[in-house]
Amino acid sequence: MRMKAAVLYEPRKPLVVEEVELDPPRAGEALVKMVATGVCHSDIHYYTGDQKRQLPVVLGHEGAGIVEKVGEGVTTVKPGDHVVLTFLPSCGKCHWCHTGQPNMCDLGAKLRAGFMIDGTTRMHRAKDGLDLHHFLFVSTYAQYSIVPEASMVVVPDWLPLERLCLFGCGFTTGFGAATNAAHIRPGETVTIVGCGGLGLAAVQGAKLSGAGKIIAVDVHEEKLTLARKFGATHTIVNRHNVDEVFKEIQEITWGVGTDYSMEFVGFDQSDETLDIAFRAIRKGGTMLMVGVGALSKKTLPISPADLTHWRKRIHGVLFGDAQFRTDIPRYVDMYHKGQINLDDMVTQEMRLEDINTAFENVLAGNKVARQVIRF
Repeated sequence: MRMKAAVLYEPRKPLVVEEVELDPPRAGEALVKMVATGVCHSDIHYYTGDQKRQLPVVLGHEGAGIVEKVGEGVTTVKPGDHVVLTFLPSCGKCHWCHTGQPNMCDLGAKLRAGFMIDGTTRMHRAKDGLDLHHFLFVSTYAQYSIVPEASMVVVPDWLPLERLCLFGCGFTTGFGAATNAAHIRPGETVTIVGCGGLGLAAVQGAKLSGAGKIIAVDVHEEKLTLARKFGATHTIVNRHNVDEVFKEIQEITWGVGTDYSMEFVGFDQSDETLDIAFRAIRKGGTMLMVGVGALSKKTLPISPADLTHWRKRIHGVLFGDAQFRTDIPRYVDMYHKGQINLDDMVTQEMRLEDINTAFENVLAGNKVARQVIRF
């Protein structure tokens, strides 16, 4: 079938929205008509070339849509089902899935190859048949996508997919960092460094967990205003002076530091933001690393002596350490009840043809929390 998709041919070059030929689903796969997809900072890493990917590729990984057709052996979804696509698959059979770590599923070893699970592609440029690579098995910057059964979660059909799509990556990652990885207890304190979509979800998770003080840190005052709206009790403008930020955190916490900190920035500012996050936590506190940095970065700006003498802990978090087949339906219910706020996290909605503007807005840093492309 023919569809439109946004194709990345070269780093730092505009994505090309063009006609693509899509093969039918094979065994264990489904054809999904995309309804909406979030524009996540993780896609920008490949656009800028900070992380490498086989090209040309159809990016996008935070999507939701409606199943139109299923391949042989598919049993957990059927045509007509509304689904959230997860950028990490969960086979339900491997050691990691059976031990409560579906974000470590063995199928994830094939994610970076740029193909489907069987090692082949389903997308080809319409004008000449050139094979196109997939992105994290979902490639949501397209009108349709072939998706493994392992990468879909069924959701109710009466709630807007242009909001539920955020559960496919950003919201689940941020909210889960606060509720699954940190296990914040009532009255505990947290510093959240970076208040984009993930950081704002973490603010909501910390608030619902009963955190006593939620300190939001960002370089953009616009995002700190949003952080207060979602539940931050204190905000600090990072003017690229780590000592000043640390001093403010100490004043807010009466010289103790916070029980937890979460770093959501990654990218090229990670030395500064990781330093803030590490220094923010108290003796025996835990720093959660959530932001994705450049693969070329091999060091952390952390004092080994402080790590040992103050018994600090560093914890890597992937997809919010979520049990996403059970957590996402739970989050959907919480959204339906008004316990979590997705609506105000979406700064603007756009068309697929506006994808390059959306990328520019993300790189600007202060223009958006989350953008959603509606098909």
